[in-house]
Amino acid sequence: MIGTRRIHLVLTGMVCVALMGFCFGPAALAASPEADERPAEAGSVTLQVTPGSVPESGGEVELLAIVRDNRGRPLENARVNFLARTGTLGSRGLLVRTDAEGAATDRLALTASELAAIEDNSFQLAVAVGSRGGSLVTSNVGVGIQRRPEAWFTVGPGDLIVAFDDESEGFVTNWSWDFGDGTTSTRQSPAHTFAEPGHYAVTLRVGNSVGTDEVTRLVRVFGSQGAGE
Repeated sequence: MIGTRRIHLVLTGMVCVALMGFCFGPAALAASPEADERPAEAGSVTLQVTPGSVPESGGEVELLAIVRDNRGRPLENARVNFLARTGTLGSRGLLVRTDAEGAATDRLALTASELAAIEDNSFQLAVAVGSRGGSLVTSNVGVGIQRRPEAWFTVGPGDLIVAFDDESEGFVTNWSWDFGDGTTSTRQSPAHTFAEPGHYAVTLRVGNSVGTDEVTRLVRVFGSQGAGE
């Protein structure tokens, strides 16, 4: 009887070991440690615009959104929404899915009339991607508007030496002054010495990559009494 009982205990132990091996054997141990992690979700999105500015006559910019998950890896098949308050998006505002690199692209076309309606020299674009719980991950970027400058200048007090201050509006890259007495300057805000008092038609021309503008003002030089309009 004692021998039979020992055999029974040994068989019971073998069965338990076999069951443990079945449940926790090599196949189970080889499972990926990420198997129990929550599915990846959008953690960040960046927006790139090429080129970074458009001429006031209109043009197109390429939009590139890069989405990464909550572990910093490219997120594939994420639904991206490009947003623009002006111009026409190639996606027409519909959702665009990311590729295996986490990238989604779009294109924005802008007309001269649309850009003319914007008072500032830049406008904002945005991109949004959905995340867990209905929240949104967003990114914004500004796009510059290359406008033709508007020329203007003021005249400072003085005698035969007159100070001219450039007060042109817009982004100016070059200046050209004609002081009306046969002399010129390319400085932004020069001081000029006139040979004698009198009235001089002073012209300032300013320009950038988009175009030029000029203004002419009649300046009266009083000699020792000062200068004025």
